Amino acid sequence: MFKGIPLSKGVAIGKAHLLDRSKFCIIKRKLAPEEVEGEIKRFRNAIEMAKVQMQEIKKRASKVADKYAVILDTYTLLLEDDVLVRDTIENIKNNQLNAEWAITETLEKFTKLFNNINDEYLKGKKDDLDLVVHGILRNLIGHSQETLSDITEPVIIVSHALSPSDTILMPKSLVLGMATEVGGKTSHVAIFASALGIPLVGGIRDLTSKLNTGDRIIIDGIEGTVIVNPPQEQLQHYQKKQENYRRYEQKLLENIDQPTETLDGCHIRLQANIESPHEIKSLRKFGAEGIGLYRTEFLYLMAQNLPTENELYETFKKVAQGMDPLPVVIRTLDIGMDKHIADFNHDSESNPALGLRGIRMSLAHPDLFLSQLKAILRASLYGQIKILYPMISSVEEIVEANELLNSAKDELRKRQVPFNEDILVGAMIETPAAAICIDHILKEVDFISIGTNDLIQYLLAVDRTNESVSHLYQPLHPSVLKVLKDVFDSAKRFGKPVCICGELGGDPLATVLLLGLGDLQELSMEPHSIPKVKKVIRKISMEEARQMADHVLGLTSTEEINQYVTAEMRSRFPSDFDRDMTFEEKMSPVENNSK
Repeated sequence: MFKGIPLSKGVAIGKAHLLDRSKFCIIKRKLAPEEVEGEIKRFRNAIEMAKVQMQEIKKRASKVADKYAVILDTYTLLLEDDVLVRDTIENIKNNQLNAEWAITETLEKFTKLFNNINDEYLKGKKDDLDLVVHGILRNLIGHSQETLSDITEPVIIVSHALSPSDTILMPKSLVLGMATEVGGKTSHVAIFASALGIPLVGGIRDLTSKLNTGDRIIIDGIEGTVIVNPPQEQLQHYQKKQENYRRYEQKLLENIDQPTETLDGCHIRLQANIESPHEIKSLRKFGAEGIGLYRTEFLYLMAQNLPTENELYETFKKVAQGMDPLPVVIRTLDIGMDKHIADFNHDSESNPALGLRGIRMSLAHPDLFLSQLKAILRASLYGQIKILYPMISSVEEIVEANELLNSAKDELRKRQVPFNEDILVGAMIETPAAAICIDHILKEVDFISIGTNDLIQYLLAVDRTNESVSHLYQPLHPSVLKVLKDVFDSAKRFGKPVCICGELGGDPLATVLLLGLGDLQELSMEPHSIPKVKKVIRKISMEEARQMADHVLGLTSTEEINQYVTAEMRSRFPSDFDRDMTFEEKMSPVENNSK
């Protein structure tokens, strides 16, 4: 049994199809001076060819999944990235190197930058960049690789990585599941697999060397395991698990339009985290009641130049109109100097997580911040837009940010540009300093949003992307729960709404506990998590939630808390947290009493 990362839920059983996606063998070659211009032209031709290939793939993708088209747009932006192209051309010119070697060195430089990024979401995009460069190299070399379009029987794809062309060209009806050696939750293949409901496990090192085409394998996208040539008893166990999960998923979407209310009538707004306007189309399918976190980083990361006020405005306007009358919370730029932004000088930082990032960077570069604020304000006429400041650690930062917001308003008034004068402003609570001084912060904002990913990391002094200590990253650690309880209590005293937008908010196992900790009105999560969280909320009362929270707050160890919460949730919601039950047991009348 091999352990990896569950990237798309479900269980797949079938024959392995090993896809060769090994790295190219690139040879360094010194050019003669007269060869340089021709080599640059060859490099540009390879990029143009890749763009055409990407557009062809996108045409096919639009028929498959809206959200996948977002990833392909990102790939096209990478192909047009000024830094990627310019650095490679300068390397060809200055060092008289062949294009294959030059772009490989550029990729290595970008990879180092991604490795220093503290945000796991953005760090996961490293694999996508690698695949883009891989496509350019394939065009440079003229390398024709095995295609998945020739598959004629149901198989499970096993590969080092999968490119956009791989996933688009594969016959979907014949792909039972997938397993890769690389890839994270935000990689294109993870989003694609989730959109199509194909079980996927990633991050299993050297998997391709451990099995052969034709081996019978099991992909458990629930637990994140891959089993090769299982014995008959184990095979039967997973066949039952597979059928249970299939029926469970079908049942989950049946009542998606019902209100998200507890048994005693408390409404909880379930919203979505997004990073592109293209995702709006799919939000209704999952029952999202707004956008609780719109990440704006990719507007900057993938741009050849810093996006202008007008460019930002058009994007924000599109999001607002697409969601109106539902709310849209736009988080201002949450980026640090460890990330490569066009038109910026980049100084290396020994510890980017504690460096110039989030609101600190925006305040250090007011022109950048003002451009974004003016764009948000202008778009606020077209929907229920709110502004969210990231990585707050002091009241002074909010005061300074609001002063710049007022300056942005003054400038728009002078230009006679209308906007929502009463736009709401919130603060992200994701540093211990913000949590401790929450009373001070609540006086300066209209709402708060808790970013549990960073808050937990900073509270526990644990980098969850570091394999040596990632096991210490415990969302239900007593200190985390105490901090959340204190923040909820303060927000209630001040009458300010509070939302959780980190991963913990989208974990149905934690839903009842979170509701019981305090006056939590909103949860924001990846869209596909909404149906499961919604089901939990509709089956419990606030009194039950408070009882669970009261008991948990009396426990002293993380192990005790995890065991208690897991046991309680499995007892209350067997179909969600015990996949091995029969379908008849899962859908028993006791659990199916709908409100």
